[in-house]
Amino acid sequence: MNLSSKESCLRFYLIGLFCVFHVFAKAAVQDTSCALLISPAQGETNVSVIAPISFEPVAGAVNYFIDLGTTAGGTDILDNFSVGISASFNPPQGMPESTIIYITVRAFFVSGSQSCNSQSFTTEDVTVIPSCTQVSFPVNGAVDVSLNTTISWPYAPRATGYIINIGTSPGAVDIVNGQNLGNMLTYNSAVDLDPGTTYYVTLISYNENGQATGCTETSFTTENIATEVPDCTQLIAPIDGATEVALTPILEWQAVTNVEGYLIRIGTIPGGSDVLANTDIGLATSTAVLDFLEGTTYYVTITPFNAAGEAQNCTQTSFTTTFGCGPYTDGITGEMVDLNPIIDLAENYEICRDNAPLILSYPDSYERIVWSAIHDGEMATISSDALVTINVSGVYMVEVSTETVIDSGTIICTATHSFEVSIIDPPIINNLVISNQGNTVNILVELEEEGDFEYSSTSENGPYQSSALLTNIDATDIQVYVRDRNSCGMDSRRIKPDPGFPKYFTPNGDGVNDTWQVRGVVVNGETVTSIEIYDRFGKRLKTISPYGQGWDGSYQGKMLFDNGFWYKANTRSNVTFTGYFALRRY
Repeated sequence: MNLSSKESCLRFYLIGLFCVFHVFAKAAVQDTSCALLISPAQGETNVSVIAPISFEPVAGAVNYFIDLGTTAGGTDILDNFSVGISASFNPPQGMPESTIIYITVRAFFVSGSQSCNSQSFTTEDVTVIPSCTQVSFPVNGAVDVSLNTTISWPYAPRATGYIINIGTSPGAVDIVNGQNLGNMLTYNSAVDLDPGTTYYVTLISYNENGQATGCTETSFTTENIATEVPDCTQLIAPIDGATEVALTPILEWQAVTNVEGYLIRIGTIPGGSDVLANTDIGLATSTAVLDFLEGTTYYVTITPFNAAGEAQNCTQTSFTTTFGCGPYTDGITGEMVDLNPIIDLAENYEICRDNAPLILSYPDSYERIVWSAIHDGEMATISSDALVTINVSGVYMVEVSTETVIDSGTIICTATHSFEVSIIDPPIINNLVISNQGNTVNILVELEEEGDFEYSSTSENGPYQSSALLTNIDATDIQVYVRDRNSCGMDSRRIKPDPGFPKYFTPNGDGVNDTWQVRGVVVNGETVTSIEIYDRFGKRLKTISPYGQGWDGSYQGKMLFDNGFWYKANTRSNVTFTGYFALRRY
């Protein structure tokens, strides 16, 4: 046998030995009563915290029990959890993130069970908030629910805990307000629930990434247990026959036992219900009533009730309200009474921009104050303090409420005042439009913003005029002044003829000085964009570019005679140069 044949035999011998060793090794690891993981696989990483777990079935097993923990053999997640004969399950409360999970699967036989070694895998790092969950028991809308019922819900994927809110009205938290339950799937109140009451429950799942949002609220109603109607009660405040009662009083009555709620009836005649008609206000023994009419007698009946029915023949009481904040004439003294707050503010405020902001205040004591800005019919609150700072022109309103003590308690009186604020900006000259009139010019002053301004071409001290058109101004040295009539600033601009523009030209065809043109595009640091040429009566004859040949002394194809002409040169920055030049043909 040559060397190659020996190598082939040796190779087949080693492969066969490895196969025999692998079979015996697997048989040694997998006891007949222990199940190996299928998914996730032993040692697998980045496993979803909501992943189902499956394992190899064991022949003859009649049940499987699971221990799940964060240490080898641990049971802090599941302890002896039965999954029946199924070889797969979902952990009822999920699994913690970024954690090595140890699982022990025990197959149970008729003859008993055997303890097995733990297998493990590693969960993912959860980076999203959990899904919502909601109460599964009692079912939504359930009635006649036991007063000591246990509330339960299913696991919310990726949740590590739950917050519970319980109230007696939609969205309310008057029973349980944001209690953190940890990673629990049940809740039982420390005290029994009230009979015949509808409870509204919201569960908010959370993890380290945040809380679930928009979770659905469910409700259920507890059973009624009353068998006899309750006794009557009546108002204890205001007392029967009271006068000068506040227009927004607190009505109070004596609590009674065996009651599920109180019905309140209010009318303006004995036995009437034109204000409230047997309105159920729950188990409260007081309520505020808003905006009673002034100087009006009200008749009130409080009727307790429970599942057995309403109390019978309950006593009616009455009281009379104050005449309010006024103004009204006191029936005893004959004096005029006005309890409304006095707002001592003007209707219009004008303030220069340099002196802004405008600061206003309400100096007296108050219960509530609101400063608002009004725009397009909409009001927006800008301050709730005694002082307000205003930086923008517009319409504003202040509302002040004060509290006054009267015989039966207190009364809130409110007054409002609207006013307009004008923040005045100083004038800014945007452009001067010059028109020539013989040896003088007229100037129209154009401003960036309109305002209450006046104009002068004489000096800073005037005289000033209302019109923006200044006439008969010496064209050799033009200076314009604009000021605000309320002394909120001024602006000025000066224009002088510039030597960059020739004083004359001679269009006689000799090739020398035959056209008139600015000497250079930039004059006194200003870039000329166009030049307008006028006759001495202000008629525009030509508009030329500073980059062209200039003006040849013609108009509509005809050569003009010797005469004087005006120019107005426009620049990029709206500075205007103007002046006079002559045409000579000799």
